[in-house]
Amino acid sequence: MSLPLGLLVFLAALLGLGRLARTRSTAVKLTRPVVVMLALCAVPAIILADQRGTPISLSVTLACAVVCAASDLATGLVFDGVTATTAIAILITSILSQDSLVAAIGASSCAGAMLLLYTVTRGRGIGLGDVKLGAVIGAGLGGVASVGALGAAFIAGAVWAIPLLASSRAQRGDRVAFAPFLAVGAIACTALRSVTGHG
Repeated sequence: MSLPLGLLVFLAALLGLGRLARTRSTAVKLTRPVVVMLALCAVPAIILADQRGTPISLSVTLACAVVCAASDLATGLVFDGVTATTAIAILITSILSQDSLVAAIGASSCAGAMLLLYTVTRGRGIGLGDVKLGAVIGAGLGGVASVGALGAAFIAGAVWAIPLLASSRAQRGDRVAFAPFLAVGAIACTALRSVTGHG
């Protein structure tokens, strides 16, 4: 039995983008438990999406989100090389599949919302790397799904942060790696869209 094409693309992109991230910092580990869990959660979402004929760019998008989660956890940074490489791959595949308008709407809506938050918080809550990752996720998921992914990311972040703040294990103003939550949002929306056929 052969692996679905979307899953093969995801694994290849995960390894390639992971290697690219490691050229920036050897601290980036794809074997970190949180990163492994994100990758494992992405697999069924990709298999479901593949069965529905979802574009291959979605697999590359989720691989990028997982690698950016790994780099953000390890270094506090989302590397431009990873997001730019993914953005170029999405651009090429969206032009070939004639979905460039959907990708552009998704990228601009997701990045626009993230940039607004970056501006309002003066960069304290969200970094520019998160904005760029948001653009990639938006381009890969498209319009409605990208907004859903962003909403899911903030909900996941709140579910994680509220108990820590309530128990004083974290303080307001502590640095939070937001890329893992963006990855959670992207994976969750991919799975939901694949199951329901909407978004």
